[in-house]
Amino acid sequence: MPAGELVLPTGRSRTIPGAALIVGADGALRSVALPDLRLDAQELTAYQAVGGTVGDPRGRGGGSPRRDAGPVATPQDGVLPPPGAEALDRLCGWAWKSVMAPLAAEFRGSGDFHGARPGRSRVPAVVLVPLGALGAVPWHAAWRAGGPGRRYALEDLRVSYAPSARTLCEVAGRTPPEAGASGGPALVIGDPTGDLRYAGEEAQAIHRVFYPDGTYLDADTADAAEVSARLAGLHGGVLHLACHARVDPGERHSAYLDLAGGSSLAAEELIGGAVRRIAPGLVCLAACWSNVSSRGYDEAYSLATAFLTAGAHTVLGTLWPVPDRETSLLMYMTHHYLRCEALPPGQALRRAQLWMLDPQRRVPPEMPARLAVRARHIRPANLVGWAGFTHQGW
Repeated sequence: MPAGELVLPTGRSRTIPGAALIVGADGALRSVALPDLRLDAQELTAYQAVGGTVGDPRGRGGGSPRRDAGPVATPQDGVLPPPGAEALDRLCGWAWKSVMAPLAAEFRGSGDFHGARPGRSRVPAVVLVPLGALGAVPWHAAWRAGGPGRRYALEDLRVSYAPSARTLCEVAGRTPPEAGASGGPALVIGDPTGDLRYAGEEAQAIHRVFYPDGTYLDADTADAAEVSARLAGLHGGVLHLACHARVDPGERHSAYLDLAGGSSLAAEELIGGAVRRIAPGLVCLAACWSNVSSRGYDEAYSLATAFLTAGAHTVLGTLWPVPDRETSLLMYMTHHYLRCEALPPGQALRRAQLWMLDPQRRVPPEMPARLAVRARHIRPANLVGWAGFTHQGW
């Protein structure tokens, strides 16, 4: 939680410094002072000003306009960064100094290794519940200088997120999704609006390689009625959506998936409509802004939190308009680690992000040729390409 003003019964106020309340795996509580965690930090306000998830991305007054989730064009020559990339880079540097450095120090040797398996690296697992505008920060991408380059927080910690501690406790009791070769039912939706080339290739590859017995919907079949009907029957399996998403501040419905035939599915409809209590084990929202809400962050109606509320065990979502090309590779590798190495979803996403960061990355033999060619052109320093995805749930 950030620093803030506390009004005393006497009418006077005092400044409360930033802090993190840590609940250990053993139930013990401890507090960590975070004196540099302020909402008016220059790095955070600069990121918001250029189009972070808070404020008007075009710099106009009167609140945020409607945000469409079209793909961000990533320059092919690597010279000119996408809009906001420099501010994002500085934000993640501040995120390490203000929060992740003291948190990482707390977990060294602590024994908080939820989900660790014999013979595998024991990396501390943390679930962050950031308050207010802090929910817009990709804390797992916090970085500091280390060796010949950078070292990111996700290299030292397995970082997940939750909209609230209550939601985390609820989803932790649900049946986890099946992983590995056996798996469960799957619904894959690829480019339902017909204008995301790489999203369509990504979804087709994921369906063909990892879920050949699952259902595939595209621009001809993935309208809102069909998707809702399919979701209602998806229990304990995998839902992968490679499509557009929108956030509409001030509207009755706040966040949407754009589907075929000009139809859409709102976050609120996932909770209160015909598809209420759907129970996919894993939801992959490979769509822009899918972990962003116009109504705040604590249990707000983002698409990601709506799926958690509707019964999902784990949701992968995004914090900004993710680039179509890089996202196709990141999502393919996430499913590779899920299916081929039987990793839980949060660990699979982390491994895929580490793969994106590795200049010596190896392409799995089953990866389709079109994706394999793109893998040679990934720029690890481009935070926009990999850091926007987050893991929520358990």
